[in-house]
Amino acid sequence: MKTINRIVIPVDTTDVSKVAAEQGAFFAKLLNVEISIISVNDSRQYMLSKLLEEKIEREKLTAIEEVKKITEGQGVTTTTKLAAGAPASEIIKFVKDDDLIVMASKGRKGFNKFLLGSVSEEVLKTAPCTVMVIKEKTKKWTVEDLAALAKEE
Repeated sequence: MKTINRIVIPVDTTDVSKVAAEQGAFFAKLLNVEISIISVNDSRQYMLSKLLEEKIEREKLTAIEEVKKITEGQGVTTTTKLAAGAPASEIIKFVKDDDLIVMASKGRKGFNKFLLGSVSEEVLKTAPCTVMVIKEKTKKWTVEDLAALAKEE
């Protein structure tokens, strides 16, 4: 098994990204590694007004800062990046083969998945490293959970 040297947390403007950040911070502390947060502004792919593009960029930067507060609040060194382009490809370009990606999935199904695509699915298929997909209702692991598991052994 490869050594994990960094945890990468891709975020968007949804609350489920915060769940991924909490889980990513947990694993970063456990592995004693840094976190890199990446968000991708894909508004330039569409013909939008400059005003709308700037609004979307501000929202992405706000989301990055909110997630950074979560990870740094857990005592984990965190860096951030705002990229522009197609989300899955920008995430793939950003990661290295010794990273662990911890990302959220909104669980879109049916026509919405077909129409919008699934960033987490695309990253899962093409990433050169390990990917952990956190579902919105996934149990959050805590230090207490590990202590309880250790007592059971």
